[in-house]
This record gives sequence, structure tokens and C-alpha cells, in this order.
Amino acid sequence: MVPMPSLEMIGITHGPFSARVIPAWGGRVASLRHAEAGDILLPITASEFDPSNWPKAGGYPLFPFHNRIRQAAFYHDGVRHQLRPHPALDGDVMHGPAHQRAWKVISSYGASVSLRLDYEADADWPFSFVAQQQIDLDEHGLAVHLKLVNRSDDPMPGCFGWHPYLAADLSASARTDARNAYVLDVQNLPTPAEPLARQSEEIPAEVGYTLHFRDWTEASYSPKRGWDVAVTADPVFKHIAVHRTEGYLCLEPVSAAAGVLNLDQDQRQARDLTVLKPSEAIAGSVRVSVLSTG
Repeated sequence: MVPMPSLEMIGITHGPFSARVIPAWGGRVASLRHAEAGDILLPITASEFDPSNWPKAGGYPLFPFHNRIRQAAFYHDGVRHQLRPHPALDGDVMHGPAHQRAWKVISSYGASVSLRLDYEADADWPFSFVAQQQIDLDEHGLAVHLKLVNRSDDPMPGCFGWHPYLAADLSASARTDARNAYVLDVQNLPTPAEPLARQSEEIPAEVGYTLHFRDWTEASYSPKRGWDVAVTADPVFKHIAVHRTEGYLCLEPVSAAAGVLNLDQDQRQARDLTVLKPSEAIAGSVRVSVLSTG
């Protein structure tokens, strides 16, 4: 894929909140800002978009899978599907193709943007689907309403989620009430082992790790004195991935466990992979709320 040119951003506002959306850059929310608390999402500052080297900023949708598929291949109904590998991931593929494609603006007004992606089966995903986003600001913050519809003639495996880069350095205390943590392999992917009960709600202030949790209702952090930022989601997002660096914190609500397409059929069901019949859909909302604690 070649870099796309810089294209128009759509700005939305509500009360103290402002956000920018770039439909052509994978349906990304390029920024989210609160007048007093400051940047909530790390703002995108790039002038060009390379779909294979996307900016580590803003927030983007995850359709129709998230995290890695090892060796860019998986089996479904006895058929092996080989995907186009990511050039920098040693033969793997990551986070689905929807955030690498241009989205269509369905409507835009005031505090809301509605986007749609009509995806035709290709080398990056062997099933056709429709992905939809409704991006809204309200008095609490940002809500992203996500929907995945199978447009192919055959049942399609799929999951979905949202990937924010939250503007939080290592000084920001972070936590989640997730009850269970997956045992991870050397690539930070869940192993087939049963998840372990967590002993603390703390999200470590360390660099470069990824953790995978399940059975959660909220993940939050304190970016500055007097403010908390909370990520919540509808029950369909039973899982959450957590990644941290010196400059940002990713709290990613997702509908299935990471790496689920490389598991066998029984494990897939236990870890919440959905198989959509033709025209069937799954949907849910993710929210980023900014709370005054002063």
C-alpha cells in the first residue's frame, strides 16, 4: 500500500470537548481534547498516512479482528485462509484492514460524525463486510458506536473493538477492574491456559508491555491532578488489551480474546469469537469519559 495524501479533517464539539476525525485515514479520531483537562487522545500530527505504518496516536476501529494472526493465516470451516502479511511483522498480520482504508462520511453535524466502510473480500480479508462508526461527543466525553455486518454469502468469523492512544505518560496512575488476566506467550499473546484471577487493579507504570484481560467494566487513569479519564464499553466487549509506553496508554475494548483466530474451534467459542451468518451483525459502544475529581 502507498501513502495516502493528507485529507480533510472533520471537527466536532460539545461543551468543553472538541475532536477531529479523518475518514480517509482509516476512520480515525485524530484528536480528543477537553478545555481544562487537555489532550485526552494523543493527537495525530502526521501530514501523511501510510497504511502499513500508521500513526501511534488518535484512536481507530478494529474490524474484523484485532491483534495478531500468526503467519497471516487461519482456518475456518475447514478452509485455510492466507492473508497478505504485514511487511514489518515477520509474516504476521495485525488489527484488521478496516483502519487502513478510507471510510465514507454518511453524516456530519455539530457533535456527531457517522462513517461507513463497504469492504470487498480481498487479500487482506477473505469475506466482504460492512463496518460502521457513529462518533459522538456529549457532556461526558466521546462515544464510538461500532457495528460489523457480514456481507458475504458464507458464515464469517469476526470480532471488533476500538484502539485509543491515550495521552498518559508513566506518571499517570492507571487501573482496571478486570477480574482475570490471560497467561501470555513471548509475543504477548494469550496462551490456551485458563486466565488467572488478578490480585490488584493496578496497571503497571512500565514501558513496552502488552497485557490482556477479560471480565471488566472500567479502565481508568489520572492524567493530571483533579481529573480522571475512564474507558468503558458495552458487555459485548468482554475483553480489554492494555499497552503502555513512555508517551501513551492504550486501553482497547475488544469483543474476543487476542489471537483467537489461531485457536481451535472449542477455544474460539470460549474466547468469544463470533461467527456471523450472512447479513448478521454485531454491535456495541465504547466510551471515553473525562471526570472532574476536584
